[in-house]
Amino acid sequence: MEDKVIKLGRYIKVGDTAFHSNPELLVDIKVKAGYYVCWAEDEDFGYGWGVRTGRLSAYHNKFLQRLEKGSTDYHYEKFGYFGVDTGTAGIWNENESAFCWVDGEENLNAVWCRSGMGDGYYPVSVCIEKNQVVGIVIDFTFDEEEEKVEKDLAE
Repeated sequence: MEDKVIKLGRYIKVGDTAFHSNPELLVDIKVKAGYYVCWAEDEDFGYGWGVRTGRLSAYHNKFLQRLEKGSTDYHYEKFGYFGVDTGTAGIWNENESAFCWVDGEENLNAVWCRSGMGDGYYPVSVCIEKNQVVGIVIDFTFDEEEEKVEKDLAE
């Protein structure tokens, strides 16, 4: 996927693009409104799965400009998890269609991709700068077994 620029309002949804009204398959996030540069990164999943989407990322364009100038005033937090039941996931504005094509026209305020290993339960992390979310990262390389082991060790 080539970089795509979308315009996001203050409230967005992240999740399964076909079930955009099912709260179990969505994460609601309040972000800094503006233009976001989005891209998908491929990764080799091995074990016969081959190369698939490893991550879908979206970052506020002004934040990316500050990063290029050397800004280090930001951090990442795991925000939540969502389920995928159609093999696709995306980022879009609340109260808008999750689909990238609506009535034959491209939805300029949504981005989507195939979800790594397909159906599953995936984490969403956010990049925070000055108490505002300026980046969203969906990680399809997430291993549920790894997470269970980490939780067990922490207890």
